[in-house]
Amino acid sequence: MSLKDELIRKAEAQLEEWEKQADSLKANAKAKEAEAENEKASADIQESASDALRSVEGKISEGRKKLDELKKSGEDNIESVRKQLSDLIGPDKDR
Repeated sequence: MSLKDELIRKAEAQLEEWEKQADSLKANAKAKEAEAENEKASADIQESASDALRSVEGKISEGRKKLDELKKSGEDNIESVRKQLSDLIGPDKDR
């Protein structure tokens, strides 16, 4: 084999190796991009769930306050507290 043929073979082998590395790097980049998108989606879902949880916790807190007011109120104040509860949890179906 001539020196030229040997150099061509080595160059082709190196190019093939670099192409394999490039393909591997591209695949890794795509996988990381997909992972980042999943993490972003996961973060969005988590943020939405956290917002919903905060909203429900706020309603729980407000509901407990209104329940305490109802328990402490006299009969003459019940309609006012009932209206406030109705605004918070919905209309009283037993009226």
